[in-house]
Amino acid sequence: MPDRDRLGPHDRWLLKRLPSGRGTVLEIGCGVGHLARRLAADFDSVVAIDFSEGMIAEARRRTGAGAPIEYSCADMFDWLPRLPNHYDCIVTVGTLHHVVLRSALREIALALKPGGKLLVIDLLDRSGWRYLLLNASAYAVARAREAFAPRGMTSWKLRAAYWRHGRNETYLTLDEVERAAREELPRAQVRGHLLWRYTIIWQKPS
Repeated sequence: MPDRDRLGPHDRWLLKRLPSGRGTVLEIGCGVGHLARRLAADFDSVVAIDFSEGMIAEARRRTGAGAPIEYSCADMFDWLPRLPNHYDCIVTVGTLHHVVLRSALREIALALKPGGKLLVIDLLDRSGWRYLLLNASAYAVARAREAFAPRGMTSWKLRAAYWRHGRNETYLTLDEVERAAREELPRAQVRGHLLWRYTIIWQKPS
């Protein structure tokens, strides 16, 4: 794996929970493709979409010829209805806070094959005095990881793409995430994590 595709702890969490079969996986919000390239080792086919043309262009540039990855610049709400009951697995990391969560989960559920698996990692609103100590611990861990993280050069075009990508964000509380998942994904596993993240694991009934 190229050094620029170094995985973070949340990516590793997701990779440990992939389904054991191969088939086709869809990544929603693929960015520059670092996770999509890793998913290509576990699936026969990877479909990776992102709303940002700049991200998709950079993902294609970084991906070697012959990789079983289809990159497309697309809105998830346009893409998902095209192929109902199609994907063996759908993953998304740090993307659903850009959209209405309940609507996204509903469309994702329809696009999964019966028995298919959904893995979500996204950002969490944990504001307020009740979370003061937990947030302080998370901040210390985050700073420590940042201090030891490898530093690389980022082009101005890619920085601009990330800026556009980060507009119009809405962070939900864990209670709000649990409510949305309960309504759209029966028996989904929802969990909050230290570094302001939540995860959802759901397997579509066969």
